[in-house]
Amino acid sequence: MARLALAGIFVCAAASAQPPAAKPLSPQAMQPGYGVVEQVTPVRVREDSAAAGGSSRAAARPVYRVKVRMGDGSVQYRDLDRPEFRAGERVLLTNAGDVLPD
Repeated sequence: MARLALAGIFVCAAASAQPPAAKPLSPQAMQPGYGVVEQVTPVRVREDSAAAGGSSRAAARPVYRVKVRMGDGSVQYRDLDRPEFRAGERVLLTNAGDVLPD
C-alpha cells in the first residue's frame, strides 16, 4: 500500500513539473528556408517587461521550441505558442520567424 501512495506522489509531482526555462531566440539566427521538424520541446522563455517605477522583472511564458533540420544540414529553432507540428513534418521557415506547413 505504501508503494502505491509513493508512486502516486511521484506521478503528481512529475505532472506538475514546469518545463525548463530557456533564453529567447536571437532574430539574427533565423534564416528562411525549408526543413524537417526534428523535435518539439515545451520550454518557458524569460522576457524582461517594464514594471511600474521603471524597474524590470523577468516573466516566463510557456512556448514550444521547434528544432528544424534545414536542407543544407544546419539546425534552426523557432518558438511557437501551440504544438502545431510533429517530428518528421516538412515546414517552411519565413523571414518573419513563422513556421508554416510545406
